[in-house]
Amino acid sequence: MAELIGYILAVDAIITWALASLVYKKGLDKTDPKGTLLFRLSCVSLFTLILSMIIGNFLIFLTLEHNELIFYLFMCLASGLTVTIGDMCYFASLKKIDASRAYPLTQLSLIFVYPFSIIFFGEKLTLSIIIGGTLILSSVFLLSKKDKEDIEEEGADKDTENVLVGILLAIGTAFFWALAIVSFHQARIISGDVFVTNFIRIIFATSSILILGIFKREYYSGFKWENREELKYNAFMGIAGSLSLGLADSLFYQAAEINGLILTSTITANTPMVQQIFSIAFLKEKFRKRFVIACMLIIIGNYIILFL
Repeated sequence: MAELIGYILAVDAIITWALASLVYKKGLDKTDPKGTLLFRLSCVSLFTLILSMIIGNFLIFLTLEHNELIFYLFMCLASGLTVTIGDMCYFASLKKIDASRAYPLTQLSLIFVYPFSIIFFGEKLTLSIIIGGTLILSSVFLLSKKDKEDIEEEGADKDTENVLVGILLAIGTAFFWALAIVSFHQARIISGDVFVTNFIRIIFATSSILILGIFKREYYSGFKWENREELKYNAFMGIAGSLSLGLADSLFYQAAEINGLILTSTITANTPMVQQIFSIAFLKEKFRKRFVIACMLIIIGNYIILFL
């Protein structure tokens, strides 16, 4: 029963992340990524505060020893900084390539999560997870590959430059998100409370951008009156961030607590398939024949992980 709850939480996270990625893509077409980042984090800070006050337990700080508290706060800081750097890379990537290409590449974080989980948490990497994870990651490359006719339509030189930068940024996103996942998981183990831990790391993330904004004023642009026409787009991304970074991330770490970080991360690597379906349905992005093949690989990969 516990494992089933873990799977349900992971599926909830998958759907929320996929929907949020579409909102980010549409919103970034109308806004500046730097200004959007601080506005979004501010919304998430408020949301996670409310959530942690309702569901979380701040009394955990009274139970931690001094050294544990210092290490806990350091892990929260590490998670907050790395997830923010990853988000900056992702937003920049969306400016170069479409969401149906950028988001699948971010799931390469699985490659980094595996060794970290084995080294730091003593988790075991089973043969079924290796085979299933390989099939799912193979689908990622299929989903992120651009069609030849699209390249010809956009222009080879422009496409090559944009795609290369976009791909590198997406891979950088995967690396930093993996670091954020591992450090958050460690903080969660220390505290035993997902929602309070998420609030603390978001506060660290928001504070880091506030400090950065002192030197680079463009990070405050989302709050400037002259940019009020962008307010509704920032508001939508703030809501999406609250549900994604605020709620879905918490559900993911709750699932990881139940089923382990390796298994949960592998299951949530299915997010690109769901994101592709939503992109086709809501953003009217092009349906690619390779999507069917990718879905088959994902389904087979999931079957192997869950039942073999």
